[in-house]
Amino acid sequence: MGNSVRINNGQPRVEYPSPDPDDPAESDNAVAANLSPDALMAYCQSRLDSIDSQVSASFADQQTNASAISQIDQVIAELRTYDGADQKDPTVCKNLEAKFQGLILSLRASDPGCPALPELTTAYNSMVWSGDGGANHTQFPGPDFIDEGTYPPDESGPQGDNILNSTELQGYVQTLTDAAGNLNSNSELQMVQLQSLMSERQTAVSLTTNLVQSLGDQENKIADNIGH
Repeated sequence: MGNSVRINNGQPRVEYPSPDPDDPAESDNAVAANLSPDALMAYCQSRLDSIDSQVSASFADQQTNASAISQIDQVIAELRTYDGADQKDPTVCKNLEAKFQGLILSLRASDPGCPALPELTTAYNSMVWSGDGGANHTQFPGPDFIDEGTYPPDESGPQGDNILNSTELQGYVQTLTDAAGNLNSNSELQMVQLQSLMSERQTAVSLTTNLVQSLGDQENKIADNIGH
């Protein structure tokens, strides 16, 4: 939609159409029409800074998700070396529990809001219950529960018999695989949002460039008219 010109008290006045709220460029143009040159440049800088901040946050989220998926994959690989048969070796139980515990603690430290944490913590506590039973259960304790009250383990089997059967191990692997898949889906959505932000940033840069050029042209015209 183009601009219209009305005569007000003998002076022409440009009227801008109402901006489309879904079009950042139109909204910026409407704001720009009511700002002084200095305020206009400050507004453009503020808009670019805001977009850059969102882009940086999106990149950081992508890196955090990638790190979490990598750590989950490592634990999956470790479990899959044992999931073909029942494991009755206390050392194996403690080793697998320690690997799983390390994953949980790492995710809690790097990304406390990780959506995979609740399900993973429950699965870990179930492994501890079925394995060595927790730090206070056996004479030779292994890793302890993590927030047992919030994430109660599956207590359907005996506690602390130092046996992780193949069905249990396959279940833990599936839980970890699902968690990694969900995080990967989140990363794909974040990538779409990131592409949208980059497009919005390019629009803001183009607008700023055009405004700077327009202000320069106005200054040149004023300079040319001096003395005439």
